[in-house]
Amino acid sequence: MSNTIVVEITGNFRSGTAAKSGKPYCMFEAYAHLPNIPYPQKCTFYAETPQQVPQPGKYECDVIAQVRDDRLMFEVDPRQGRRVSTGASQVGAVKSA
Repeated sequence: MSNTIVVEITGNFRSGTAAKSGKPYCMFEAYAHLPNIPYPQKCTFYAETPQQVPQPGKYECDVIAQVRDDRLMFEVDPRQGRRVSTGASQVGAVKSA
């Protein structure tokens, strides 16, 4: 099993100010390519400012496992991900002899 997944950032985000805390926030949209799931799954991630939103594209992201309140949790932060090139070098590509 791999400890990374590919997250595809769309470039769509929304930002504002939280009603309760009054702190600024930014939510950005992405699609996670999960193992054994045939289609990418839509998800959102938080950033403090729009400048922290990664550029659109695919990123290889570490999966962080932890136990919180006696529950197993998995987290991914695309802001810390590594850009994946989109070309023949992509996983699953077939090389010709």
